[in-house]
Amino acid sequence: MAGRMITVAAPGGGAIESYLAAPAAGRGPGVAVVASIYGIEDCVKEYADKLAADGCVAAIPNMFWRDADSGVLPQGPEAHKRAIARSERLDLDTSMADLAAVIADLKKRPDCNGRVAVLGYCFGGPYVVLAASRLGTDLGVSYHGSHVGHHLDEFAKVRCPLSFHYGDKDNVAPMSEIEEIRKACARVANAEVHVYPGGGHGYMLSNRKDYLPDAAAASWRRTMELIAPLRSQAAAAQ
Repeated sequence: MAGRMITVAAPGGGAIESYLAAPAAGRGPGVAVVASIYGIEDCVKEYADKLAADGCVAAIPNMFWRDADSGVLPQGPEAHKRAIARSERLDLDTSMADLAAVIADLKKRPDCNGRVAVLGYCFGGPYVVLAASRLGTDLGVSYHGSHVGHHLDEFAKVRCPLSFHYGDKDNVAPMSEIEEIRKACARVANAEVHVYPGGGHGYMLSNRKDYLPDAAAASWRRTMELIAPLRSQAAAAQ
């Protein structure tokens, strides 16, 4: 099942280009997917397509659409420098407003049942927490989330399940930070941390050198277990 590129009206004008994958029939939860600093890569589109095949409506916004260097970047040292630079230029409040617009667009779609989860890969990890605390989303799942430790004060405002997935060999999110995230999760309801032996940064993404298929599969199984209630809750309300 393949998706398509769409645009979502942005706050203050302009359009957020996004990849949308929808189920062939029926209604299901919406899922906003925040990709890594490299943008809407094919390896992330694959997950959106899997979500659609499982009855979800998934959207991957281009979080860098406002930047002069806005496109999908390849793997490699020079592209990595560009990706880091544009992520540092991004204004957090503006990007959160853009994510809120994408979530609102998902909720309005006829094949969305009104429930919305946020999944975040690498750079997208903090948005899982911020969307839960500030936008009232129904679920957040982070895979090798970068710098989630900068937002631990947001956990107290979260009222939905959160699930964090890391490898113990992550050179961006070291075990010291993961332990701080684990402590923050222990202070709130329905929050968990999973750590996979041998997993490096990007272990979920098939085009990364640290891709770890078994850990990726285990993370995805847990994700689908957490999404399942969003289907049944919506069905009960209809």
